[in-house]
Amino acid sequence: MRQSSSRKGKIFWSILAVTGLAAGLMCGCGRREASGDGVVNLRWVTYGTSVPADLKEVIEAANAYSAREIGVTVDLEIQPSEMLNLIMASGEYYDMVFTCEWLNSYDTNAAKGLYYDITDLVKEETPALYDTIGDYWEAAELDGHLYGVPTLKDMGSEMMFRLNADYFEGEKGMEIPERMAFGEIEPYLAAYKEDFPYKYPLAMDKAGIPGFTNFLERVISTIIYIPYEGEGSPRAIPLWESEELMKRYRLLHQWYEAGYIAPDASAVESTTSDKTIPVRFGVAWRGYQGYSNPADWGFQVKTSIYDGPYLSRATEQGAMLAICAACSEERARAALRYIELLNTDRTFRDILAYGIEGKHFDYLENDTVLRTETGISRYMVPLYPMGSVVNSSVESVSRDFLADPEQWKKVYEGYEEYAIRSRTKGFVYDKTRKEDIIAAITAIYNNYATDLRTGTSDPDVVIPKMRQEMETAGLAELMEDIQQQLDEYLDTNRD
Repeated sequence: MRQSSSRKGKIFWSILAVTGLAAGLMCGCGRREASGDGVVNLRWVTYGTSVPADLKEVIEAANAYSAREIGVTVDLEIQPSEMLNLIMASGEYYDMVFTCEWLNSYDTNAAKGLYYDITDLVKEETPALYDTIGDYWEAAELDGHLYGVPTLKDMGSEMMFRLNADYFEGEKGMEIPERMAFGEIEPYLAAYKEDFPYKYPLAMDKAGIPGFTNFLERVISTIIYIPYEGEGSPRAIPLWESEELMKRYRLLHQWYEAGYIAPDASAVESTTSDKTIPVRFGVAWRGYQGYSNPADWGFQVKTSIYDGPYLSRATEQGAMLAICAACSEERARAALRYIELLNTDRTFRDILAYGIEGKHFDYLENDTVLRTETGISRYMVPLYPMGSVVNSSVESVSRDFLADPEQWKKVYEGYEEYAIRSRTKGFVYDKTRKEDIIAAITAIYNNYATDLRTGTSDPDVVIPKMRQEMETAGLAELMEDIQQQLDEYLDTNRD
């Protein structure tokens, strides 16, 4: 039972094209006032783990653009998670800030009144921004109000296999489909094992498979979930009640026993240095080149999606921009104009994404971009903490391996066709009510987790033991509390 995200796949493509915006970047504290020429200067705090060497130069170029187009510039601060959280906790003034589900929690801070209510202002001041975000405003809605702007990027979780196409298609004549079920990878593993009996075709380290349980909504780590699909009202379940998850654990163990997974997988830190492994896992989006560059692997790589896309309030809150509640209306309007430019003016967005054309990046003949050596060494920033990703040009990894300039259009068309959406509309369990039980069952789970997720142990042997220990630790009490909160939440948020 798939639920299409019907309108969402088409929302922004007719809109992303026309405006202008700019940005500025410096470290600084305190409230910024309008400059003498009437340009409003904003303090923008975003997330990052490092500050690129040419950041100041790029922000100066972006500020020149945005000052001309919308009369707004920024002092941009790239802060690690600890500093960003400290700024929020101390009540320090900012104008715009990065927020999301996994850092600087949007729902928590919006509920506390830390973010500006833009419900009416965004429609009045920046109608193009409002139209561009479209149905994804739902991810920012709290009690009927909007306190932030979702960043259009990969909005759903897609899990995939990454296969050596030169071997499987070239040598073995096996087709690699665009999509397959999780268990359908087995013939590829068997074919390789037959040719190379002393090698292990499935990449596996002690962390397990990235995105392995993303087909379920997490409530408590990887222990308690809410299925995306099902009949009746959503219900929280422990991991062993998911038939599909148990099936996958059994498959992993079978593959381990068959020699498809290395016998020491549960102790391996990483397999990335072994370029000979023909089947790997990944979490990305359709058309993502980071897994497929033959220069990285020494062979052609094809991906095949086995799960997703799964869309929920959490995935759609993967990156957002919020405005400080202490802002004046003038500054809130300026911030919205800036965010609108990020979402509608590609030239401006590319400056912040890739730097200065001709120095940090070049436009290629197929309308994608390629970073220069200077860009790679002196202005390498992730796109999502700095606004719309889909409005930036798509990056190619080389002149010989060009990206698809229509990548994001196809990603969102995939959401329309395949997306499975959460039925809970963003339920978040209040863990403070049962912290002792959660700590106990988490410790129990961790005793078994590494062997379980690498296929090393037999799930039909270890999971009954795990279950018994968790039940003794108070699992039933925890499950009852989760379901009570979930039922109350659904009653409150029913359409």
